[in-house]
Amino acid sequence: MKYELLIETSNPADVALIKSLLDSAGILYFVHGEAFSAVRPLVEPVRIMVAGDCLEEAWDLIGGLRLAYGPIASQPEDGRDDPRD
Repeated sequence: MKYELLIETSNPADVALIKSLLDSAGILYFVHGEAFSAVRPLVEPVRIMVAGDCLEEAWDLIGGLRLAYGPIASQPEDGRDDPRD
């Protein structure tokens, strides 16, 4: 089976969310570099690879997410520091 790159990110929350979505949809995947990223998050991003025949379905699942890609979440678009405001 051939695996295709779905996404790269260094944010552990994004990784957990994407893994949960893929699990719930029954999409076969593996995560490359997750353990290493916990030790040195800025060296190499985590790569989430999905079965090639499920790539489009996986894109549909994560397409609407607002991901940070870095080790911390991004600031809200309206410039507020606290999302509870």
